[in-house]
Amino acid sequence: MLITALQPQGKTKCRIEVDYEETFVLHRKDVFLYGLKEGEEIPEEVWTELEDQFRADALHKCGSLLMNCDYSEKGLYDKLIQSGFPRETAAGAVAEMVKAHYVDDRRLAANYVHFHLSDRSKTRIRMDLMKKGVDSELIKEAFENEEEETGESSLEAEKAQIRALLEKKHYDPDHAEWQDVQKMKAFLYRKGYSQGAIRAVMEEN
Repeated sequence: MLITALQPQGKTKCRIEVDYEETFVLHRKDVFLYGLKEGEEIPEEVWTELEDQFRADALHKCGSLLMNCDYSEKGLYDKLIQSGFPRETAAGAVAEMVKAHYVDDRRLAANYVHFHLSDRSKTRIRMDLMKKGVDSELIKEAFENEEEETGESSLEAEKAQIRALLEKKHYDPDHAEWQDVQKMKAFLYRKGYSQGAIRAVMEEN
């Protein structure tokens, strides 16, 4: 494993590139301790020791992250990569979190839909979950299960939210000019509400 680049990162760390592709971050004291230098191979016994250190640190990092926020598998993996862990270490740590049920994309999707179906559009919720790295099929399943459990469709939930927003904006359909109507429709559409839901509510009166 050849060190192909070694660059300072911040005041106390270095980002190390190996074999022109993999990168990871180490404290400068560890770089000095192990005698790591650009253009030289990392001894096998040193890499084995580093892997053990990476694994322990990655699991500790997972614990800290999951204490404050629920992550998807991809979201947690990305966080570990951003923190400077090797790809294999990050994937292994996430797999351990999944095995221990600390990370569960299906549970994350179900909880997110349950808590936000009353205050966000279906499109917004779907986009939020996809940004978190949740698979689209799990998101679809979460919506279907929530609707089955509550007996309320996501469309009806969206309509209720639209009515609340219209009231909050002091929208008066009886005195609204054409421009006011279009402006309000555009505002609701940007919020992620479907044209069908917007039209249905605004045409109720």
